[in-house]
Amino acid sequence: MPKYAVIEKSVGETPLRALERFRSGHAELSNVPLTYAGRLDPMASGKLLLLIGDECKKRDDYDALDKEYEFEVLLGISSDSGDTLGLAQTSPQARRLTPAQLKKAGRSIRGLHVLPYPAYSSKTVNGIPLFEYARAGKLGDIKIPTASMRVYRISYLGVRTLARAELMEKIMHRMLLLEGNDFRNDAICARWHAVLKEGQERYVIARYRATVSSGTYIRSLAPLIASRLGTVGLAYSIHRSVIGRYARILPMVGFWSKTYR
Repeated sequence: MPKYAVIEKSVGETPLRALERFRSGHAELSNVPLTYAGRLDPMASGKLLLLIGDECKKRDDYDALDKEYEFEVLLGISSDSGDTLGLAQTSPQARRLTPAQLKKAGRSIRGLHVLPYPAYSSKTVNGIPLFEYARAGKLGDIKIPTASMRVYRISYLGVRTLARAELMEKIMHRMLLLEGNDFRNDAICARWHAVLKEGQERYVIARYRATVSSGTYIRSLAPLIASRLGTVGLAYSIHRSVIGRYARILPMVGFWSKTYR
């Protein structure tokens, strides 16, 4: 019995749904314990490490793995979740940004940061996830804990722009991919329509690749990069490309295996 598998989680899919999708394709695992090490946000895609059988008992060891992400920062709009799955708010966008400025902003966040956990995260306070406090409007009743997030390496990969109408279309399409009914869908969609209706004609989206420590939220780093550019921002897309030293091998090579990086 293999100890683990690395699968691809899709945008809108929860880690649990991705796990069960994998189980459904492998009858021999129907009664075998499975868990995942390291969450991925609903709007994120990429590699998800599954532990199999007795290896589930070692989850804490796997949770500490470094990760690599490719992500995009949408400039000029913020949200209460740090990504597109939140209540949007517009702000003046920095003008005439050059590739050199975008590259410098990315490089400026290398190192250790102690940042508050995102309000919409599963971190618990008094046994209650932060997102439940946020939904109830009670974040002011607690002290939001902080997390140490280290950026080891970061590279600027380029920039693109999206017209207002195209941006709206893409965000609404992603909302349709969400599973479940607990993501404030109606309120989020209404806010995006309101913000973009009176927004800019085009929006700048900068792309980066970063290697970070366990426990780092890209939803926290994206606004940080935007702030270095004199504006606000959010994580427009997040793709996890590497988990520690684990990678999926093509089916014809083997069922599961490990690649050392």
